[in-house]
Amino acid sequence: MITAHGATLTVTNDALVLTPTALAASLSGTTSSREVAIADITDTTSVPGDAWTRTRVDVQTGAGALAVWFAPGDTEGPAELLQLLDDAKRGEAPAVDTVAGGAGIPGFSFVGFDVETANRRWGSICQIGLVKIIDGEEVDRASWLCKPPAPLAQFEEGNVAVHGITADDVSDAPDVRDRIGEMVEFVGDLPLVAHNAQFDASALRDACLASDVDIPQMLFACTLAQARATKLDVPNHRLPTLAEHFGVELDNHHDACEDAAACAGVMVGLAREAGHTGSLMSFVHDSGFTLGSIDEARVTPVLRDRSGAGRATQAEQAAQGGVAAAVKATAAPRGSNQAGPAKRASQSASPGKKPAPWQSVATPDTVPEPNPEADPNAALYGEHVTLTGEFEPHDKGELWSKIADQGANVGKNVTKKTTILVVGEWATMTSKEKRARELMDKGQDIQIWPAHHLFEVLGLGEQPPF
Repeated sequence: MITAHGATLTVTNDALVLTPTALAASLSGTTSSREVAIADITDTTSVPGDAWTRTRVDVQTGAGALAVWFAPGDTEGPAELLQLLDDAKRGEAPAVDTVAGGAGIPGFSFVGFDVETANRRWGSICQIGLVKIIDGEEVDRASWLCKPPAPLAQFEEGNVAVHGITADDVSDAPDVRDRIGEMVEFVGDLPLVAHNAQFDASALRDACLASDVDIPQMLFACTLAQARATKLDVPNHRLPTLAEHFGVELDNHHDACEDAAACAGVMVGLAREAGHTGSLMSFVHDSGFTLGSIDEARVTPVLRDRSGAGRATQAEQAAQGGVAAAVKATAAPRGSNQAGPAKRASQSASPGKKPAPWQSVATPDTVPEPNPEADPNAALYGEHVTLTGEFEPHDKGELWSKIADQGANVGKNVTKKTTILVVGEWATMTSKEKRARELMDKGQDIQIWPAHHLFEVLGLGEQPPF
């Protein structure tokens, strides 16, 4: 890859590919790459500049000249481009190494991310895995064991059984607070990509809070959301299943670095299958989603943006002010999407009409009683369960009924009796989740489940996506 003014350049034996940067794409209104066939190039000329004037390379084709501009004072970029074009004409352009086979994707850059935790508290990070992707190619990776934050340091048997990491394994490792600093340096301004990214992003933020370190401002995408929005011939959307579908190696599932690498490969595979060229942000936006974000106040999930307003604002802010501006725009309230339902569930839709969007998050009037004949071995038997957020395509009344059928107590609000809070999609941390975390900090044993975990327990959906 060569960095030019307003674009990144990739040269193969077949073509010169120019991919606009985020700023250039925002100004021009297009994110599409431009390809110039090597066979069509008749001549190349370098026009030197100086410390104040941009250098350019004129690429002559049968259809006319293409000017490729470089920053003032840049002499290496034009020279490298001329050399690569000369090599390509002889069929000697360097091969492109990729994550999951096929050609690279100019401009498609991010960091695959995964964490493993010591216990049910999401912030109890004991391993971090990072894989850096530039132009669709892996260029670096990092894998770190670490001590979880002191308030969350207990290793629970169930977690150890999943990833195999014990307290002894991290006894001589740095604290997670130190690894977070290294992670921020490794990631830079690139977006993160994780599978079920809401968990990993929330784990990072919770670990920062528990360690009393600054929460980094980051954008992230989610391979689970992307895969579910794509018509793939797969039995489920778990990471091993998707990795196999795209031919990505995953020999040691639940090792953070291997999961991060598999996640990165899946995202590249999804983009390649869609014929995408350009940035991760443009790919996510083209799929109908906004990127999620992490900041001091909250984790904002990857959300479907049907109007397109959120995507446009996010792209504009990223182009003008970088990651910090995009994070601020992502986390800002967006009208009724964060204000909650405007109507009550009792105001049902007319027969034959699709239920209004607010109905899936509205709280039903009647709370079902626990089934007295429920199986005592059922996963939710005897638990006190509360829901918060959106659980599309299921409404809360349906979920409440199935929860109660397993012998659980359903609660409208988080109380001192609550044992499980199930968190669905929502643009900010809900008041119920805030209350649950406050009680957890005071010692109450509350599990926070993602929606897919509840769906699995109730027999409504696929297995956990990990």
